[in-house]
Amino acid sequence: MQYRRLSQWRSNYPFPFRLKSHQPQSCGYDKGFDLTCGNNNGVNRTTIRLPFSANFTIEMIDYAAQEILLADPNNCLPKRLLTLNLTSTPFDGVYTRRFTFFSCPTSGYLRFGRFNPITCLSDENSTVFATAFPRAVNYLSAQSCRLMKTVNVPVRWPAYEHAVSYWGLSDNLWLTWRVPRCRRCESRGGKCGIKSNSSREIICSDAPKPGN
Repeated sequence: MQYRRLSQWRSNYPFPFRLKSHQPQSCGYDKGFDLTCGNNNGVNRTTIRLPFSANFTIEMIDYAAQEILLADPNNCLPKRLLTLNLTSTPFDGVYTRRFTFFSCPTSGYLRFGRFNPITCLSDENSTVFATAFPRAVNYLSAQSCRLMKTVNVPVRWPAYEHAVSYWGLSDNLWLTWRVPRCRRCESRGGKCGIKSNSSREIICSDAPKPGN
């Protein structure tokens, strides 16, 4: 499995991604896979721009599984999730789970001790929580909490495999892309790419032949 953690940017990225300032357009599949290099707190990081959602930093790319791990450069992913829209991107959630956001009075915090507060959305007067667990939604709805929004959050695991996420959100965003389909090529050790500059046909090159 080609599982690549990206702590800093590098000069080139395998197809279907491309670093705009270092690789020609033919190296990527389309604009949705364009990457840029940005500075975050003095560290150069590779970022990708999702329409309506601004830039996310790339933490990891799994080419064989066609999955990408993103983070918020401002360390407040829940805030970004409230306005996330993937409809005009090549990406989707590996799985999705419905999270409901509540704003509860900070004065009653002891009643909500079982939940993890979202500190970057909270202040001295209100504490924000998010949960996907129906019993927790019912509990918070019955308290003096204000329902903020219910959103479909992209996650990597289905609910029955990661029950802990019922109680809080992850700090990362797991997305997948289904086109172009390069899983088989990548898993065989080949290089996926466009056949020619004038064609959108995807080919697999340099893959070891069976029996070698």
